[in-house]
Amino acid sequence: MTYHDEQGKRRDLRRQAKDKTTANRELKRLLRTLEDHGGGIVDASRMTFNELADAYAQKKLIQPVYRAGTRIAGLRSWKTQLGYLKALRAYFGKQRIQSITHSDIESYRADRMEKPKERGGERGITGVNRELALLRAMLNYARRNGWLIRNPFEQGESLISQAEENRRDRILTEDEEARLLAVCEDKARAHIRPIIIAALDTGMRIGELIKLKWFDVDFDANLIRVRKTTTKTWEGRTIGITARLRAEFDRLWERSTGDKGELVFGVMSNIKRAFTTARRLAGLQDLHFHDLRHTATTRMIRAGMAPMEVMKITGHREIATFLRYMNTDHQTARRAAEALDSFYAPKVEEMESATEYVN
Repeated sequence: MTYHDEQGKRRDLRRQAKDKTTANRELKRLLRTLEDHGGGIVDASRMTFNELADAYAQKKLIQPVYRAGTRIAGLRSWKTQLGYLKALRAYFGKQRIQSITHSDIESYRADRMEKPKERGGERGITGVNRELALLRAMLNYARRNGWLIRNPFEQGESLISQAEENRRDRILTEDEEARLLAVCEDKARAHIRPIIIAALDTGMRIGELIKLKWFDVDFDANLIRVRKTTTKTWEGRTIGITARLRAEFDRLWERSTGDKGELVFGVMSNIKRAFTTARRLAGLQDLHFHDLRHTATTRMIRAGMAPMEVMKITGHREIATFLRYMNTDHQTARRAAEALDSFYAPKVEEMESATEYVN
C-alpha cells in the first residue's frame, strides 16, 4: 500500500499474508487505521520506543482537563510522569518496541538501581517501580492500538514488587513537634508554620494543602471541605478544624485580601527547601513532610477513633495502605499486654481459689 503521511511524505507499506483472504482483511484493517489517524499510519514492526513515547505523551501525559468537577483527560502527575519517561527514553530510545523483552526490562531495573540519583545518594526501589509502572502502561497502550501482540511484562515473573519498597513508619513525638514549630517562629520560616500545623491536625496530603482555598474553609461549621479535584483518590471529604488550627486560619484570613478564591497558605513554591531547613535546625534529619500525615493518622487512632472513621477523615481508600499507619509502638505494645492481663485475671483468680479449696 502506498500513502502520504501527515507531512505529505510518500510511504510504502508491505505486509505478507498466507492467502488472498487474509491479505484483503489486513488491507482493510490498515485502511481503517489510516482513516482513523487522519492520513497517518503507524508501521508497528518499525516503531521505536521514542515514537511510542511521543504518541503516549501527546495522548496521556498532559495537563488534566476538567468538566463539571470531573477529570476527562490528562493526569495531575503529568510532570512527574514526564520525568520517569525521560529515564525510559534514555535506555530504550531507539529500540523497536516489538523487540523489547522481559529480560530487557530486568536489565533496565538493575541498571537504574545501580545508578545514583542525579543529586547524589542511593536510588530507592520505589522510584524505579514508578518508572516500570509507566513503562508497563505504555506497552499496554501499544498493545491496545495493535502495535504489540503481547506486553513483555506478562512473559515472566513480576517485575514490580511493592513489597520491596521501604515503608516509612516515622511518627513525630510531642517533643519533636515542639522543636519543629519553634524553629518556624523565625521570619524566614514563619510561612510554613501554619501548613505544618494543618498537616498535623488534619492528616491532609501536601498536594491537598497547597491547593486549599478560602472557599474550602467553613468558619461557621468549623470544617474543611477537601475538593475531589485536589485529592489523590479523586474523592472529596470533610475534616474538622482543631482549636489551634482555627487560630492559624483566623490569622491568615486577617492578612488575606478577602478573596474566597485565594489560596489559604499562599503560593508555597519553596516549601520543600524551607521544611528541609526547619527539620535540620530542629535536629530531625529523618523526617519527611508526609510523616506529618502519618503522625496525624496515628494520633487519631490513639485518641480512640474507630479505624473506619479515621479512613474517612484522612481519605484512605485501601485498608492495606491504611494499616501501615497503625504502628505497634511502645505505648501500643504496653496496652496490648495490659489488655491480656485483664483477660487472664479472672482465670488466675479461679485457679488460685481452686488451689486454696484443695489445700
